[in-house]
Parts: sequence; structure tokens; C-alpha cells
Amino acid sequence: MSEIKRPLITKEQAGAIEQVRRWGHGDDWILASHADVLSGRPSTWGYSICELDKMDMLTLAAALINGYEVEKTPEEKVREYYAANYQRHEQSMPRSKDDFYTSGVAEGVRNTLDSLGIKIEGVNA
Repeated sequence: MSEIKRPLITKEQAGAIEQVRRWGHGDDWILASHADVLSGRPSTWGYSICELDKMDMLTLAAALINGYEVEKTPEEKVREYYAANYQRHEQSMPRSKDDFYTSGVAEGVRNTLDSLGIKIEGVNA
């Protein structure tokens, strides 16, 4: 038996699916409405739901039936990378090659974000 694969969708797409469900629409209605959009009819979703228009039919169907994984935002990815580097730094011997490397990585990440004017909680904010 093969494992059921849950598609990876954006946070906005996940929010749109949940919003349509909160409005009381079932999965069959969501798929039928999406088929209308894909066939060229104007979207009836409304602005907050138009993220669904960017999904192909099979991905949306799989998300509705099997559930879905929400794609991490770039900020979440940087925060996780920074945290993993910090953990590696904490486990390194003082003044070791790993100690210097992980210190440099942390400084590089912070300096890059600061240069770009980006603040990420837990990294440089």
C-alpha cells in the first residue's frame, strides 16, 4: 500500500481553503467552482480566495481529500536555518573550527538581513 501524499501549498492557499469551508461550502462545491475558473469563467471566489485560482485541479483535489502541508515562508526558513546553526554553535568546542564557522554563519545571516532592511524575530529583531 502506498503512502498518501499530501500536497505542499502556500499559507495563503491554505487560508483560502479554510475560508471557503467556513462559509459552509463542501469540497464538491469548491472543486466545481474551481473547474469553472479553470475553464475561463470569471472567478466567484472574491479577492481573499483568489489564491485558489493559482492551483491546478489535481493539487486542489488532493489538498481537499488528503489534507495538505503548508509551505514555510522565507522568514520561517531563515529562522529555522539560524536556529539550527545556533544549536550547532552551542555544541561546538570553544575556539574550534566549528565554533568559528558557526559564528561566521550567524554574523553573515544577520548582516545580510540588516543590509536588506529585513527584520526577522529570533534572528536580527
